[in-house]
Amino acid sequence: MATTTMTKPAVKLWQTFNAIDLVTLAVFGTLYRALWYFWHALGFIYPFNQAFSCFFFVVFCIASVVIVRKFGAATLFAVASQIVNMFLQGEVLWVAFLMATCGILADLYFYPRLKSGVDVFSSKKDLIIAGTLFGAWWSLINFAYIFPVLFETDFTVTISIVAGVVVAVAGLLGAFTGYGLGNKVKGLID
Repeated sequence: MATTTMTKPAVKLWQTFNAIDLVTLAVFGTLYRALWYFWHALGFIYPFNQAFSCFFFVVFCIASVVIVRKFGAATLFAVASQIVNMFLQGEVLWVAFLMATCGILADLYFYPRLKSGVDVFSSKKDLIIAGTLFGAWWSLINFAYIFPVLFETDFTVTISIVAGVVVAVAGLLGAFTGYGLGNKVKGLID
């Protein structure tokens, strides 16, 4: 009796980005930066207003990854949002570079999954894990470096930890929301 082996469908790992992909990433990066005024209007609850920043950063990252469906999309989204941030709001180059690394962590999570044949772009679990990593890294960068060192904000350790956790949880919620938004928009496009 002959046996057959099951092979996973091949997922192409390295794909080039076309103009539509790049515009999609830039539009979602710009939407994130446009909402900057929203969470800064809530400055009276600082540092907890940063939960909204992380939430929207992750929402638009995961939504753009779901739409573009290519390895490297999370990194390019982060880079696009920081380029807009530098030109629109005058962000310091070093901070923009640091915040652009959030996408690298999400893409590093995607890489071995894609290499093993998993279609991470339609996997809710994989996108939520990547979005949560994206948001947790965002939180760590802000509460461990940007606020205490660059802004010289003197938070107690307790406030830093609590705010960091609240912001990371907002990233998790952003991943759920971004997955739904990305699929809705992708459904409209297809």
